[in-house]
Amino acid sequence: MAASDLDEIAQRNVRAFTLFRMFFSARFYYPVYALLFLDYGLTLEQFGILNGIWAATIVLLEVPSGALADTLGRRKLLIATGIFMVLEMLVLLVAPIDGGVVLFSLFVLNRVLSGAAEAAASGADEALAYDSLKAAGQEHRWGHVLERVQRDTSLAFFVAMMVGSAVYDAEMVNAVLRLFGSAQIVAPEQLIKVPIFLTLLSSLVVLAMALRMHEAPLKTRVSVRATLVRSWRQSVAASQWIWLTAFPFGVLLAAMVLDSVVRQFLTLASEYWSVIELPIASYGLIGSGMALMGVFVPRFARILADTYSPVQNFVFVGVGVLLGLIGLSMALPYWGILPTILLYAGIQMTGYFVSRYLNETAPSEQRATVLSFRGLSTNFFYGIVALLYAGLIASIRADQLQAGEDAVFVESLGWFPGFFLVLSLSVFLLHRLRFGRYN
Repeated sequence: MAASDLDEIAQRNVRAFTLFRMFFSARFYYPVYALLFLDYGLTLEQFGILNGIWAATIVLLEVPSGALADTLGRRKLLIATGIFMVLEMLVLLVAPIDGGVVLFSLFVLNRVLSGAAEAAASGADEALAYDSLKAAGQEHRWGHVLERVQRDTSLAFFVAMMVGSAVYDAEMVNAVLRLFGSAQIVAPEQLIKVPIFLTLLSSLVVLAMALRMHEAPLKTRVSVRATLVRSWRQSVAASQWIWLTAFPFGVLLAAMVLDSVVRQFLTLASEYWSVIELPIASYGLIGSGMALMGVFVPRFARILADTYSPVQNFVFVGVGVLLGLIGLSMALPYWGILPTILLYAGIQMTGYFVSRYLNETAPSEQRATVLSFRGLSTNFFYGIVALLYAGLIASIRADQLQAGEDAVFVESLGWFPGFFLVLSLSVFLLHRLRFGRYN
């Protein structure tokens, strides 16, 4: 193929990759995620179960999706991602509000489709774009491409958070209608599916960008079965290395504890904002503001990593998260937003530390598999925590039959600090029993 053609393909793939990542990541229902599920008529127990199903789907499909990408091609996996995203939004649009068993069944289907989309897209878009640059002799541009993608995705996330929360707030929508001279009054229940419809439009862009990408024919044809066997063997080898090596084993234990507990709260954030009496229109502003912490937190984490030991850094993050969980358990009106800053910072610092320490420690021939195992382990543990939370809500509701949804939720927040502390001490003892004292 001529050099000019390779250049054109590289440019097209980079543009498509950028838009694919922007519209796949920035979803309009994110600022009202938990609130939307509850407004549909689901309970907090069902919300926890659905999150567990989503995490389990990703765990089960992560390795097979990688094998399919190697054998069928990455572009086909990205097209499948677009199709899955379109279907998951359509399922929510047709789901009946307060639909009982039918509603829950459709949400289960939605979570499976969403998990499948996440697994199919995992790394395939990035790999396809990089390979096209490499084929054109432009791999040196990759750092600039990633910088632009992260910047544009952050901007798209900001817009989605602001718009998603605004269109879900009946007071704001009615104020805009009055501003334009309309006498129509919109009820809150009429706006439940608006963020979903907007995300459906985004999913069509994702599918279009996947179809627009170009991938060179595979040089060698290997069966899906052979690739699955190879991927499985690599995963087993990586897990054995982690199990036998004190440092990465400890890093992953810390990641599983910190990520699972904080992420469980983050999925419930919109319900928490409601409980502490913040207006719905502010949810997007809060989410965007917290996301902007990602500009500063990694630099702070880098300074800590250069100065202190991994044990000291994880203890520092753990103490911060524990203080944040204690603060949010009080559910203070308005002021309750302050302790959540510690949780957002904690999960961002955890991501930096885990990525840095594993990349520095893992053998080069196993690095990609070890990093993939990180995602598998954290998602697996998050799924367990989500199911435990569903059980906690059921237990609280059984003890307080007359309590409303908000009261049950606030009661559940009080369990977070103790659970996190017990979990942290448990994994510390597990590591100590497995390897003895380790610095």
